[in-house]
Parts: sequence; structure tokens; C-alpha cells
Amino acid sequence: MDNIELLQHCCRTIEEKLGWGSADDWQNQDFEALSARIYDHTQVVLSVSTLKRVWGKVKYESSPSLSTLNALAAFSGYRDWRDFKQQQLAVPVAGTALQNDHPAVQSAGRRNTGWYIVSGLLLISATAGWMYSKTSTAGMSSPVPDSARFSFSSQPLAAGIPNSVIFNYDATAAKSDSVFIQQSWDPSRRSRVPANGHTYTSIYYYPGFFKAKLVVGSKIVKEHNLIIPSGGWLAAVDQEPVPAYFSKEEFITDGALHIPVALMEKKNIHMQPQAPEVRFYNIGDFHGLKNDNFIFETELKNDYKQGAAVCQRADIYIHCDGSAIIIPVGIPGCVGEMSLLAIDTGFTAQHGNLAGFGCDMSEWVKVCCEARNKQLQILVNGKLAYSHNFASDAADIVGVSYRFKGAGAVNAVKFTRLNGTVVLEDKFGK
Repeated sequence: MDNIELLQHCCRTIEEKLGWGSADDWQNQDFEALSARIYDHTQVVLSVSTLKRVWGKVKYESSPSLSTLNALAAFSGYRDWRDFKQQQLAVPVAGTALQNDHPAVQSAGRRNTGWYIVSGLLLISATAGWMYSKTSTAGMSSPVPDSARFSFSSQPLAAGIPNSVIFNYDATAAKSDSVFIQQSWDPSRRSRVPANGHTYTSIYYYPGFFKAKLVVGSKIVKEHNLIIPSGGWLAAVDQEPVPAYFSKEEFITDGALHIPVALMEKKNIHMQPQAPEVRFYNIGDFHGLKNDNFIFETELKNDYKQGAAVCQRADIYIHCDGSAIIIPVGIPGCVGEMSLLAIDTGFTAQHGNLAGFGCDMSEWVKVCCEARNKQLQILVNGKLAYSHNFASDAADIVGVSYRFKGAGAVNAVKFTRLNGTVVLEDKFGK
């Protein structure tokens, strides 16, 4: 197989896994749902436009980036693109079955039954842990490494973004097994390191909460939480391989977080045919605020509605230790493309009522997310849009971020405890 055939085979594998029917018949909301599932499984965001290019829905001359290929392969059940490629190119001996320890793809025809529901991040994290604890040697088991014989720690080198992190490790007990450092939940960010080495350095282009892992063979022997802070408010336009960053003077103007279209065009960021994804982050110390008892209030809008950005979409992320709340908003006519994540449950509009998240995005939209003893409520412009009682353990809130299709704005952010104590409040100079 050449690279084109391999990519086509990977796409078919994903189609069979999903069971949503022929990709020829997929609509935009199907690619939205796939993007959400890939993010849940790998913590890698592949935009709808990227997925459409991969599936040939949008004409594009360049080949997908390695990070995109790694994410697709990981979602298919492989370690990364190299692993997928090696498995497909391996030729079994006649009369014998090719053994493979990756999860089998259930199929009853080329593209068959499947699911739409987006699982919670905690469940995905547990599933990922189970996948990587499996034995990697086909047909035989290898001794399970004793975790106590290994050490693993990390140290960020900066206070903002981009940020390089030094990983210190001792894996000399690995003997002949391969040793890897995985920088987050994302299997594509797994790098092989020398068993007799002690230092590995990696770069992070976005802030957030990560779970770093030391992997021996296919067993996670050590892991720890890693928070990459944003150093206050951070603005970036998502692109590969490095995001386009903006200074605070450029994006905090007129009492709001906002990157004007003219400024993006001045930096050669094209608004058409696909509008860019604009992100704002504030990740750091939220002083022990938990996701089971808190109040979050914000105001935002997205008045860019040209071309493919007609839906005026925005997503609010409340980042937690090992989980997240993702709140979508957009014009009422585009509710069918939305998906929501609430700590330990998630779904798309095709399998739940998200009508309350449709609103006039050209005006300021008030969003409130409140949790009282794990009873979560989300209000949009004062009206209840969603409620959920979650069962997972309470976790620290570590930040908030916004993602706009086009050029959105945020003019107020506030986190408080139930007793009224303010944890974070910003009106951006108003």
C-alpha cells in the first residue's frame, strides 16, 4: 500500500468502527460528532475542515500532517500512524492468522452499526489506560514491570506559552523493553526514549491539564498530573504546526477579549473559505475551586457570519482535573451541529435536546453554569438550557477557555464559590 491507500484504509476502519453509514452520505454534524469522539479518545482536536479534507469532502492538495495521522490511527485502535502502517504492511504466513493486540473492529459489512454518544473524559481516560496496559507482544505475555523500580517527574521551564517541559525519569529497570514518555492523554504525543537515559524535553503550544505517563513496553508504570499555565489570558489562532499568538495589547481592547478580523488578515490569517478557530485561555491556579460547587458567569458573542462561519459558533470550556465542561452556543438554525460535555456525560444534538443553546450571537449572550452538590445547571440568557446530576468525584477547576469560529468576543468572566467568594473576575478594563 502507498500512503494514499493507507489513509483510505484508515478512514474505512474508522467508518466501520462508528457504523454511521457511508461517509459519502455524512453531513457536517457527522464530522462534528467525529471530531468530538476523536478529542474524547485522544485529547487531540481535529477540526471539521481537517476531517473533511481527509475524507475528500474538501479539495486540498497537501497531505495531512503527522499529528493528524497519529490521531486518526490512535482513534482506530493503534499506537500511532507508524504502528498502523506497520500492521497494514505486515504480510501473514499463508494458512496462519495475523495476530494483533489492538481492539478488533466490529463489522457486519463495510460500514455498519455504531453510536453517536460522546463519552465523558474520565471514562475515556480510564479506557485509554486499559488499552495501554495490554501486552504488546503478539502471542506471548511479557513480565509486568514493577512500578516501584521506576521514577518519573516533570518541570515546566516557563510561566506562559509556548512552554518546554523537562521530564526526568529512571527506567533502567526496563531491561530489554521499549520505554516511552507520553506527554498527555494523546497517544500521538508518545515518544520513545533511551532506557538508560534520564532526561527528555518536550514543547507545549497550548495550556491545559495533562496526564504525563512513563510507559514501559505497553504498561504505564508511572503517571502524574501536569498543568501548563497560560500566564493570565492567552489568545491564539489554531493552526499547524504552531498556533498564531497575539499580544495582550492586541486582543484585550474596548473592554473585551477580541481579535478583530482586520488584525488576523494583517497577519495573513485567511477568513475564507474556512474561518479560523480563535481561542482564548486562562489556565492556572483557581485556589481549590471544585466542580461540584461553583458558579461561572460570562458574556460572549460571535458576530462573524461570513461563508462557512454562518453558524456563529462558540464553545466554552471549563477545564477540570481529569474532566471538563464544554458548553456550545450558536444561532438556533445550527443547533443540530452542537455537542455538549458535562463532566461525565456528553452527547450531540441528534441524541439530546440542545435547543436552549441556540441564540442571537450578534448580541451579547449571558451564560451561567452552576453546580450545587454535583447538580449541574447551565443557563443561557437566564433560561435553563441543560441540567445534570453527575456521579464522578469532585475535581479541581483549573481554567476556562473559549473557542470561536471566526472572530468572537468575551466581555465578562466570573467564577465564585457558593458563599459568594470571588475566585476569578475580569471585565477587561470596563
